[in-house]
Amino acid sequence: MPHETFTNSVLRTVGAVDAAGRAAAVASGRVHPRLRDGLQTPSSRSVLFPALAALWVVGHGTASPALSRVARQGLLAIALGTLFAKSGKHILCRARPNDGADPERWGVADGKHASFPSGHAADVVALATVIGLNRGASPLTAAGIGFAASVGWSSMAADRHWASDLVAGTAVGVVSALLTRAADRWAGDGPL
Repeated sequence: MPHETFTNSVLRTVGAVDAAGRAAAVASGRVHPRLRDGLQTPSSRSVLFPALAALWVVGHGTASPALSRVARQGLLAIALGTLFAKSGKHILCRARPNDGADPERWGVADGKHASFPSGHAADVVALATVIGLNRGASPLTAAGIGFAASVGWSSMAADRHWASDLVAGTAVGVVSALLTRAADRWAGDGPL
C-alpha cells in the first residue's frame, strides 16, 4: 500500500506541474501562433530523415567524414529514438492535452496518438546530442540545442504534449544518441 500511495503522489505532482506548464505554454502560443505552428514540420521525421540522408550522401561523396558521420549517427539515433518512443506510447497510452486536458489520463489513448514520451522531442534531442558529441561546444551545437528547446515549447504551446512528455522524450533522445555513438565507434566509425 505505501508503494501505491507514493506512486499516486508522484503522479499527482507531475500532473500539477504538467497542468501549469500547459497553461503557460498555450498562452504564449496564442501570442506567437506562427512560431508555435511553424516548428512542427521542420522537426518531423518526414523532413529530418531525407535531410540527413542527403547530408550523408554529400559527406560521403565529398570525402567529408565528419559530415557523413554526423548524418549517419543522426539517422540512426532518430530511428532508435522512434522505436523507443513508439514503444513507450503503446505501453503507457497517455492522453494528449488536447484530448481531455487531464494530465493524469494514462492508459486511455491509442498507442499511435498517445503523448508519452514525445516523439518530436526524442527526434530533435537525438540529433542535437549527436551534433554535440561530434562537434563539441560550437555554434552548431548551440543551434541544435536551441532548435530542440524551441520544438519542445512548440509542442506544448500547440497543446500536443505535457511537460513530462518532453522530459521523457529528451531522455529517449539522449540515450538513443549515446547508444548510436557507442555502436558507431564499436563498428569502427568507418567511412560509411
